[in-house]
Amino acid sequence: MNTSFSGSGPVVPRNNLDAFSAGELGRLIIDNMWLVICIVLLVTNTAALYAFTTTPIYSADAVVKVDFPQPNALGEASKALEQPVPSTLPTAAEIQIIQSRSVLAPVIKKFRQDISITPHRIPVIGAITRQFATPGTPMSPPIGMSSFAWGGEEASVGSLTVPATLEDKPLTLIVLKGNRYRLADPDGRTLLESAPGMQATANGVTLTMTQLVARPGTKFTLVRFSDVKAIERLLHQLKVSESGKETGVVQIVYENPDPELTQAIANGIAQGYIAAHIAQHRAEALKTREFIVGELPQLRSNLQNAEAELSKYRTASSSMQAGTEASSYLQGSIEFDRQIALLKVQKAALETHFTPNSRDVQAVDTQLGLLQDAKSAFEARFDQLPASERRSADLTRNVKVAEDIYVAMVNKSNELAVTQAGTLGNVHIIDTALLPVDPVKPKRALVIGVGAMGGLMLAVLYVFIRRLWSGLENSKTAERHLNLPVFGQVLFSEEQARRDRALNSNWPPTKSWLSGSAQQNSSRSILGMPARLTYNGAPKRHAEIGVGRFLLATDGQDDIPLETLRGICATLQRQVQDADNNVLVVTGATPGTGKSFVSSNLAVMNAEAGKRVLLIDGDMRRGQLAAVLKQTGAGGLAEVLTGQIKCDQAIRNTDVYGLSFIAAGRCPRNPSQLLSTPRMQQLLDRLGKLYDMIIIDTPPVLAVSDANLIASVAGSTVLVVRPNAQSERELEETAQRLDRAGARLVGMIFNAMPRRRSEKRSYGYAAAYAAEGGSEQHGAL
Repeated sequence: MNTSFSGSGPVVPRNNLDAFSAGELGRLIIDNMWLVICIVLLVTNTAALYAFTTTPIYSADAVVKVDFPQPNALGEASKALEQPVPSTLPTAAEIQIIQSRSVLAPVIKKFRQDISITPHRIPVIGAITRQFATPGTPMSPPIGMSSFAWGGEEASVGSLTVPATLEDKPLTLIVLKGNRYRLADPDGRTLLESAPGMQATANGVTLTMTQLVARPGTKFTLVRFSDVKAIERLLHQLKVSESGKETGVVQIVYENPDPELTQAIANGIAQGYIAAHIAQHRAEALKTREFIVGELPQLRSNLQNAEAELSKYRTASSSMQAGTEASSYLQGSIEFDRQIALLKVQKAALETHFTPNSRDVQAVDTQLGLLQDAKSAFEARFDQLPASERRSADLTRNVKVAEDIYVAMVNKSNELAVTQAGTLGNVHIIDTALLPVDPVKPKRALVIGVGAMGGLMLAVLYVFIRRLWSGLENSKTAERHLNLPVFGQVLFSEEQARRDRALNSNWPPTKSWLSGSAQQNSSRSILGMPARLTYNGAPKRHAEIGVGRFLLATDGQDDIPLETLRGICATLQRQVQDADNNVLVVTGATPGTGKSFVSSNLAVMNAEAGKRVLLIDGDMRRGQLAAVLKQTGAGGLAEVLTGQIKCDQAIRNTDVYGLSFIAAGRCPRNPSQLLSTPRMQQLLDRLGKLYDMIIIDTPPVLAVSDANLIASVAGSTVLVVRPNAQSERELEETAQRLDRAGARLVGMIFNAMPRRRSEKRSYGYAAAYAAEGGSEQHGAL
């Protein structure tokens, strides 16, 4: 019985071919158009609400220029230092200085950025009502919500000092009657009470409210930030960057909800930075000048002593002018001694700022060593010089060196005095901040546009993920995945669903006792088929009889599902003809796929086509076909397999000409055990000779093994699939179980397919053709 369809082998999953194409994504979006539109509108409206209710942020910027630094050298000896000219501007270092505590702390104190006061508002709602309020005129609150601010409130703090334990803690300020307020700590304990305009001190807290306009009962949150936290908050709103690459132009950008405060703080930071820079240069000039002034008396004394020694020697030796060789020695010695002396002075000045191991001090030591070695080598060349000439040259050199050093220090002192009194450095302001007019945040058009695009992406992602997580819903996917044909896609019948809902609302249905006595109707035959056998001799039981169960094939007017079922019926005829027997099993992977709906309608349509059809309810656990065909559920397949009644007694007549029916019967203890006996095979062999087609409705394959046992003795098996009722893995497992049981799985039927917008034209063709067909005259071409 394990004959594969069209000569193909067992079911082989082909997951690699099941690719999700762009076209399928487009159809998925079209099918879920209203869901996509709702998500896009929701996200767009949320973005618009944010754009129009969030507090606008203003931005102001000041621009400063950084030049190359001018070194504060003590004399020409600094040219000998190994200090190359920097190749780039020190912009990065100046940016760090702008963001340093020494620059920002005075600005924070000046503009009271270490204090924050905000009214209590209901999120979103409070932001919306604030947009319609007039500043200085508080809005009336709804009943029971007087503690919240609804717009129009104004409050400002002149000064606030708190103990260290209350820094960065939210304090609650409650407006009282009579234009007074009360300040409470985070635990609700009162710290002080006072009125605006007055300085209040209590419990270590000092507060001065400069303005407070609010209804009595309104609450505000007041926070005194610590220095560290205040600087962090200011840095969060501050952006300092270089405009361009290696331009030396630094832009100071500050953002704040208050446009005037934004301008003032941006200018304050720029001016504070310039002032700190100039103060640093003044301090360095003052310290260097104080050192030089302290050294001038000693340098003057050295000069006077050198001149006295030279005059004394010349008088004693009656020598006024040195020879040529002595002049060469004198000129070289003067240059060496002058540079060495200046380097020693510079080293003494550097040691007042740096440690002896610093780079600058070590560089001077290196230069001193090199100059002294060069001087020694130079003097060695004049060892043969007469003592008198050498002595005269040495004294002349000492006078000249002392004079040069003294004059250089006097000039440098005067230069530093000018620098100390000046207001220039290597940085200066190019542009001051202007009062901002339009907010930079939020950009409403951009926020709404991004919200719409984000909503569209979110909607597409949602429907795509829902498609992945939901059950199988695409017939093409199932066809590729299982390598099985899909005979048709039966659309969801609104009429069937409406009738089922009406029936369920009247549940439970009426029940009646069966008489158990019926006569065989021998006067009727259907195209030569045997006389219908009726139930006779079965014991009386309280059985369910269908009342008003709707059958689409006999009572429906939904043309499109019916036409699809007729097409499926025609296709299955060939499959049954090619099989070993005329038994067709209709099953599903999981409950709720609609296999009973498909099997009953297929049975009716085959009977209406002039065939002798037997419909068997093979679900002995939860059979429903008896209710559909308005038959009793007792005396059916279960009783036949257990030998309680004969086969002829189980066959029922139906209202459809050519259609007979065997109910499921009473639920036995173990239906699978009954189906595994040879009786099921013998029953089908006998009935197959009496009918053109036998259709058996079975339980779900993955629920119980009944379907596998019945399908193993049937010539053909068709699998009913319902979108989102089972996953691809469940469908694959179902096909594998049927194949292992020896069933001949010929294909699939997709049932209850939702009407998709992407296939709307196809539905329109079918509906229009059916409508036009009803108006055509007989014989029209």
